[in-house]
Amino acid sequence: MPSLTKFLDEFKLYSDLLNSWVIPFIFLFIVVYAYARRVKVYEVFVEGAKEGFNVAIMIIPYLVVILSAIAIFRASGAMQFVATSLGAIIPPTVFPPDAILLSLIKPLSGGAARGVMLDVFQRQGVDSFASFVCSVIQGSTETTFYVIAVYFGSVGIKNSRHTIAVGLAAELIAIIASVIIANIWWGNLPK
Repeated sequence: MPSLTKFLDEFKLYSDLLNSWVIPFIFLFIVVYAYARRVKVYEVFVEGAKEGFNVAIMIIPYLVVILSAIAIFRASGAMQFVATSLGAIIPPTVFPPDAILLSLIKPLSGGAARGVMLDVFQRQGVDSFASFVCSVIQGSTETTFYVIAVYFGSVGIKNSRHTIAVGLAAELIAIIASVIIANIWWGNLPK
């Protein structure tokens, strides 16, 4: 067993070293490659930053709308009502009510979902089942409405067609898979 421990320690050391240098190496590689192709790296970088700033200004109205809608949905109590209603149907030992609330918030706002998750961590402890389910859901889902608002807004698309339906279907599948996997990992499902 000592050889396995030594191997794991060395693996962690080399992994940490690699993680520390991957991003700077990629950045350096891009600069050297561009310079070798006679690209004016600094000027192109500044031009890209200027375009990024213009896109950020252009998507502000879309962000204001989506963040306002999120605030109204939460402040009205509708989100809590839906979470409570679903909690009455699904046993809390399988899908904790806090995780239901997180699941409802995540498609709307990543920051709000992170806030819910941190609140669960504080109230129930980071090693609780609810915290584990929330962590798995947080890592498995996306902020669908926010992403659609930002990406579609940045290129001026006004008709999202089926994107929202497909995004929400993917969210639902990710949440169901997260709950099942968390229950299997935690050992909650009948054997």
